Parts: sequence; structure tokens; C-alpha cells
Amino acid sequence: MTPPKLPPFESVLKSREVEDPVNLWLHRPLAYGFVAAVYRTSLTPNQVTLLALFTGIAAAVCFVLGSPALMLWGGALLWTSAILDGADGILARAKNSFSELGRALDGTADALVGVVTVAGATYHLWAKHGDGMLMLALVAAFASAVLHIYLYDFYKDSFMQMTNPQWDGIPLRRAEARARLAKYKAERAGLPVLLASQLYVDLVTAQTAIVARTDPHGAREHLTFEVNEQSAQIYRRNNRGLVKLWALISLAPHSYTMSICAMLDRLDVYLWIRLLLCNALFAIALLLQRRASRKTREEWAEIGMTPVPAG
Repeated sequence: MTPPKLPPFESVLKSREVEDPVNLWLHRPLAYGFVAAVYRTSLTPNQVTLLALFTGIAAAVCFVLGSPALMLWGGALLWTSAILDGADGILARAKNSFSELGRALDGTADALVGVVTVAGATYHLWAKHGDGMLMLALVAAFASAVLHIYLYDFYKDSFMQMTNPQWDGIPLRRAEARARLAKYKAERAGLPVLLASQLYVDLVTAQTAIVARTDPHGAREHLTFEVNEQSAQIYRRNNRGLVKLWALISLAPHSYTMSICAMLDRLDVYLWIRLLLCNALFAIALLLQRRASRKTREEWAEIGMTPVPAG
């Protein structure tokens, strides 16, 4: 049997439009090196996704235990998790192994790593400082981190779909995610598959509700899109800069910023970066995104490509 071919590194950089520079030029080459070492083995993309998840959970445990040595380990593990998070997609392309379950696992793992590491950091700072006002700030940072990661995932997927002229124009809908979960239940799938599928339903449901309230023109679940080269160019022109801004508050910056602060045992610095800087970027991104989504719809209408309600 001919072994699968590793995709050229240039093809790995196709996502340069939706990633921050550190993730693109540091994490991606390291992830590519990891895949180059394992792609001829039986390791699957989903197994790499789970490895990234468990590595992130291990980092959170280190933060909870909180000794100086474990804070160093926690930072290193969280950074490793961020690198592995990019490796699963590269491995999937190398082995031509894509699946809806893989997409669900990937999105769920990203959200879980963000949640558990912020929770671990919260406990560490409480144990270290015991400051009630700090805890209120931590709760706000925790909630905003989840919101940022959810919306980056939404707008990244939108960008990848809307700028692909070969896309069929049918976005993932909550009903489809629920039907897939029901199918797995009927097939008595394993607990990891059921858990990932349920969490993915929750992720899609939350994203849909949030975008419907904050950016109605950017909502997509209730619509079917006509996509061609012209519509893709319109979407790219109006949203390319914005998706890069969303990337600055996504999981990768969360991971490497928290990693550095954890290694120095200064998670309080990460807290204020997340609470003040990232929320300022979030507010700017959301305001600009509302305008970009509205402008995109208007330009689509001018060329007769207004999305139609889902049938």
C-alpha cells in the first residue's frame, strides 16, 4: 500500500488569512514537523485532537496544584496543546481523513481547553491571593474568554466557507448537529463520541444565539448561500482584516499568552490582558464585524446573490 503523502508546507499555510502571526509562523511549522514524524503511523487526526485536549487538561491540573515546577510544566503543556491543535488538521489533509465527527471533536476540544485552563488559572490565583475582587475579575475573564473563542470559531468557519467558490452554500445547522448526535446514540457509539457530539451541539447552539443577537447580518444558520468567485471576493474584501482581528483573541493567543504567564507564575498578568486588552479588541471586532456583515449583504444584493431562507 502506498503511504500517504504529506502535503507541501505551502498548502498548510492556506489558513494564513484566519490565524494570528505567532500561530502561523511558530505553531504551524512545529505542528507540521510533528505530522512529518507520525503521518505514516496509524495515528489518526481524531486521536491527535484528543491528545491536544488531554494535554490542555493536564496543563489545567498543573495550574490547580500550583507549585513553581508544576507551573512551568503547565505552561509547557498548554503550549504543546496549542501546537497539537494545529497538527490534527494537517494530518487530516495528509491522510485525506475528514469527517463531521472530526470537526465536532476539534471545535469541542478547543472550547474545552479554553474553559478548563481559565478555570485552573482561576483556582490558582484564588489559592495564591484569596482576593474577592480578583475573583470577580476572574469570573468576567472566564466568561469573556469563552465568548471570544466561540465567536472566532464562528467567523473563521464563515470566512473559510464564504471564500470557497466550491462550497455548496449550506452551513451547518443546529438540527443537523442534533440529528447526528441522535444517530450516534442510536448506534450506541462510545462515550467520547457522544460527549464530543453533545458538546458540539451546545457550541453550535450558543454560537447561533450569540450571533443572532450581536450581528444579525452575519447569522447564517437560517439561510442558504449562492457562492461563486464574485461573492467570494466580496466576502474576502470586507472580512479578511476582521478575521485576523478575531484571531488575536482566539484559542492560540489564549494558549501562548497564558503559557508564558504561567511559566513565570504571573497568571494575574494574563488575567488583566484577557480582561482589558482582549475585551477591548473584542468590542472593536464586534462593531467592525456588524458593519462588514451588513456591507457584505448589501454588495451581494447588488449582484443578485442575496442569501435565501433555508428550505
